[in-house]
Amino acid sequence: MLCRRSLLGVTTKCLRLSSTQQHRSGQPECDQAIGLLPAYSDADRLKILKTINESSMNQIANYDITKARATKLQNWKNRHGPLQELSDILYVEGFGLKVTTKFFKSLLAPPSSGSAQVGENRPKTARVAPFITPAMDEGQRSRIVSAVGVRIGVTSVSWARLKIGSNEAPCLLTHWQHHELNDKKLHLSELSRRCLYVSHQIPVADCYVMESPQMAQASSNPGSIDQQNVNIQKAQVSAIMSFSLMARSDGDENKTNNVYYMRRFLSARLFNHMVGTERVSSEDTILAMMRTHYNVEHQIPETEPPLKLHKQIDFPADLRLEFSQQERYQRELLGQALLLSLAFTRLVLQQDPQSIASVSRNSKNSSPSRAT
Repeated sequence: MLCRRSLLGVTTKCLRLSSTQQHRSGQPECDQAIGLLPAYSDADRLKILKTINESSMNQIANYDITKARATKLQNWKNRHGPLQELSDILYVEGFGLKVTTKFFKSLLAPPSSGSAQVGENRPKTARVAPFITPAMDEGQRSRIVSAVGVRIGVTSVSWARLKIGSNEAPCLLTHWQHHELNDKKLHLSELSRRCLYVSHQIPVADCYVMESPQMAQASSNPGSIDQQNVNIQKAQVSAIMSFSLMARSDGDENKTNNVYYMRRFLSARLFNHMVGTERVSSEDTILAMMRTHYNVEHQIPETEPPLKLHKQIDFPADLRLEFSQQERYQRELLGQALLLSLAFTRLVLQQDPQSIASVSRNSKNSSPSRAT
């Protein structure tokens, strides 16, 4: 029995040793990339190894590397110890030849003004991707005074038209409507006829805003989940409505774009309607907008700070009544159409700094605040 326990102990030590050695010699694809690493002088090699081995995860993340890769590198060091050679980093998950070369280059770059400790506490610059497609020039942005948000579903189309307020004036909701297509499997000829009818109901505006449709990615597996999530009829409705609305600008001498596509879920992110990857109800936000002092008979006492009216919406009484008489799912779709138009107004037309910051990539680290 004693000999058996001793044998198990020796076997366990051998397994631990072999698991460490596998990371050094068990990945032939990494061995091929080792010879492709740039040649570094002894001084540069020692500087890179010293920086990686003696820096914390947060310090490493300040260089040209993602936070996820910095975490994986730190976990690898905790398990296998410090790096002995530059090529050891290729055994860390996520570190290929291109990523490693860029990372090493940033480690050797001369430090900018300020020490590493200052850089560790300095927030990274927000990377703001384009909000709309196609891009809009400054001249056209200044000329737009009305916008229609068009929310397209599989069996319905909803829209809301906003008249953009000047200076400190609020936006005015002028039209608000929902139309049912009533069938999920319509022939293209019938679907085109119904969509053209809906297009004639949408009021004229300087521009029309839709959410970017989900695109089917190229896949060798036609039955993949990415392919199944793309609804054919919804894509057809988006294409027909886009063409019909674009045709309204044929008589425009400037030949400028009048249909814009906003990034998916951008309006939901702006108004905190995203839980994970799911969009939640917008009705509470719409009702809160209706309760502002600009839309009620009793004014807020003068002791309270004044609200910025250019961020508010004026809801006419007849459109409020129309909203309250709709079914719950119809109110939700009307709300999404309104928020789509409002998000376009704040992010693109007014370029509100607070709204832009709330949807920027580095805003995830900040405390969430509901846009109203």
